[in-house]
Amino acid sequence: MTDSLNRVVNALEQVAKTSLVWKRGLINKGGPHRVLSGTLLPISIGEDECTVFGRLIEQFRPKHAFIIGNAFGFSSCYIADAMRHHGGEKVITLDSEVEGRGQACAKVARDLANKLELSLLVNKKGRSPADTAWAVENNQQDLVFIDGDHSHPQVTRDFESILPFTHSKTIFVWHDFWWSGILPCLKVAQTHGLRWLWLPTSCEMVLGVRDEATFAKLQEMFPDGVENQKAHSPLFAPTILAKEYIRQAWETITEPIASRLNTSKRTLGD
Repeated sequence: MTDSLNRVVNALEQVAKTSLVWKRGLINKGGPHRVLSGTLLPISIGEDECTVFGRLIEQFRPKHAFIIGNAFGFSSCYIADAMRHHGGEKVITLDSEVEGRGQACAKVARDLANKLELSLLVNKKGRSPADTAWAVENNQQDLVFIDGDHSHPQVTRDFESILPFTHSKTIFVWHDFWWSGILPCLKVAQTHGLRWLWLPTSCEMVLGVRDEATFAKLQEMFPDGVENQKAHSPLFAPTILAKEYIRQAWETITEPIASRLNTSKRTLGD
């Protein structure tokens, strides 16, 4: 799946200026993550998390995927690029297009998809759960990635809205497990027969499925995963985030000054 990652990264560099953040991962090793230059949010999934999606797609060959939360399109384009090389037919995203730079993020997402010629990727503007049924086009989904608003009860609403459009072997993926909204959702998911596996990726992921054989395969594929892992303290990761945002803000402020100083030094040297 390295080829898909390289294609997406190269295309993103051509359609938008980005910065690398959390180069060695956030909670665990496994970065880097990307952000549009000059912004603090939204932030992409890590490259190790792309690898997880790549392995899922290679193993299970999903035909249809649905993604809640799209930001500037990094993860959706990676998933779509990987799926088109493994028999995938359609990837649909649903995003309110109000996060970060708002419409600018949505434009980058569409420009990125166009640059990669991802005809199977359809980005839709709307809100979960109200627009989920419309967005999903009443098709059964094989892969679902829930990565929108991480607060409670929104994550649970996202899950419950897409659940009718899934089957027993549908694989659900959640990102940023340490946010307080995800664990309550997983407890609801368990009441629907879903078993879930925590993965120690950079921002921590959860894979869930109802089919026992598929879950056993996930355990085999990801031996470092832990079933029903307890989440971090809700104060832990946000504290790390706050420190990172301060660092990025400081770099945003000081970079133009440093650039001017370097230019002045070169002029004097000439």
